[in-house]
Amino acid sequence: MRLKAILTLKCPHCLQGKVYRGFFRMNSSCPHCGIVYEREQGYFMMAVFVGYVMGFVIAVLAGIGLYLTVKPDAIGYLLGASAVVFLSIPLIFHYARVIWMHIDELLDPRKPEELEAARENRKA
Repeated sequence: MRLKAILTLKCPHCLQGKVYRGFFRMNSSCPHCGIVYEREQGYFMMAVFVGYVMGFVIAVLAGIGLYLTVKPDAIGYLLGASAVVFLSIPLIFHYARVIWMHIDELLDPRKPEELEAARENRKA
């Protein structure tokens, strides 16, 4: 269920609300359950690390794909893998934040007072 929520860019708490309302516009809180996504200032800095890991994995997979199909020289590997990572940046940006929020929710679930504040914000 959580994997499906990650793949469809859904809320880490209720697994139903959309995290993004546009291509580069992120909701500040869940439209379904009302929790605030950014739990503290600088919250998404760990998403940068997740993005680096995703970019590295994509580059390695692109390099392996190039090796198995084209077998270019060293510059060809560098340019090919770089192009694939560059074209993947929008996906990396979206999924790094969502993956980080889900990891954080699993490791540090929302406290009852955070959930109560979210319910009050939804009523207001």
